[in-house]
Amino acid sequence: MNVEALVARIEALEKQVKAQEKQIAVLQDIEAIKKLQKAYGYYVEHMMYQEIVDCFSDSPDVLLDWLEGKYLGKEGVRKYFEFMKSAPMDFMHQVMQIAGVVDIDPDGQTARGRWYAFGGIFIPREGNVRRSFVSGIYENRYIKENGVWKILAIKWVIPYAVRIAEEWAMPEDVNRPYLAGQFRGPKPDIDIDRNDQRYLSGYIFPFHYKHPVTGKETSEGEKNARLRG
Repeated sequence: MNVEALVARIEALEKQVKAQEKQIAVLQDIEAIKKLQKAYGYYVEHMMYQEIVDCFSDSPDVLLDWLEGKYLGKEGVRKYFEFMKSAPMDFMHQVMQIAGVVDIDPDGQTARGRWYAFGGIFIPREGNVRRSFVSGIYENRYIKENGVWKILAIKWVIPYAVRIAEEWAMPEDVNRPYLAGQFRGPKPDIDIDRNDQRYLSGYIFPFHYKHPVTGKETSEGEKNARLRG
């Protein structure tokens, strides 16, 4: 093998190694985000206040886009979860973080993720226990700060719920107490949007990613446009 051919082969190998290093870095980032999200779910189960807050970025762009309204910044996160500090010992709120789809943005410093959150909520109240099963979806954003992935924003929707000993609850039913001002938690920084389609049956939470086979935008926008027909 002459010198030119050897140099070309070395350059090709170096290029291949760099590409593989980049791929490995992306896979490591995805695994770190999955661990972060699953850890958040375990902390929320027992409303472990400090551990929950520590999952979030220090960025002013931090957002909790809840059904009750929007909570802004890390202070908004603290405000929302603060009242959970006094949750009774027999409070149970198991919401499993499953079926995660995580995509790292081209800048390598931000990412997006979609998750099912399925589980049970059991709330002791005035001698009774309010029991329900809930199916929710998260569309989250993440940011890497000093080499550590953190939650930047959570947007949440509940497609359906089952209230044990009562009835099947559709989004309109879940929405009703919030619109009536019956939420007992802290006041959001931005009040509930009464035109939010998340509260309508048949609403499809927009996907942050394109179809993995065709590469095309998915059709939820067209379907959601029919809801207010």
